[in-house]
Amino acid sequence: MNRKQLEHGHWQRVFDFDIHTRKFFTITTNNYIIALSGGSVWVSDKNTKDVLFRKSGFNYLYTADVSPDEKVLVALENGKHFYGFSLETFKQLKRVTLPYGYESIDCYPSFTPCGSEILIPVSRYFIKDEIAEYHYYICRYDARTYMLLSMAEVNYDCFPSWPIQL
Repeated sequence: MNRKQLEHGHWQRVFDFDIHTRKFFTITTNNYIIALSGGSVWVSDKNTKDVLFRKSGFNYLYTADVSPDEKVLVALENGKHFYGFSLETFKQLKRVTLPYGYESIDCYPSFTPCGSEILIPVSRYFIKDEIAEYHYYICRYDARTYMLLSMAEVNYDCFPSWPIQL
C-alpha cells in the first residue's frame, strides 16, 4: 500500500491507494473514519468501527473533506462534479457541477478553517498561439448554499493535487 498524508485541511486526510482493498482515500475526524474507493464512499464510527453510511454508484470519486464541525462531507469526483453529504442524516445534500469547461483531475477539496467555504481546485486546458498548457484555479463555494462565490487562478505549486509519487 502507498500512503501519503495531505498537507492542507483540518482533519487527517491520507491518500492511501491500495488496489487490494480498493481504498484510495481516508479521512479521520474526531468521530468518523471515511473511506473513498472511486465508486463508493462509506462512513464508519471511529470508536466502534460500525459502518453508518455507504453510498455507491459514483465514477472516480477519490477525495473529500469534512467540515470543521463534522456535519458535512464534501466528496470531489475526478471530473466535473462534487457532492455534499450530511453527516447528521447521512443523506446526499447536493451534486454540484463545476463551471463549464473546467474539471477537477487528481486534486482534492478543502473546507476553509471556519467551515464557511469549500475550496474546489479546477483546471482548464488552453491552446493559444499553438502553445498548449493547463491553467489552475481555486473555486470558492458557499458551504451552506453551494453557490460559486469566486474563482481565482493559482500557480501549480499552490494547487492542492494528489501526490505524484507515492
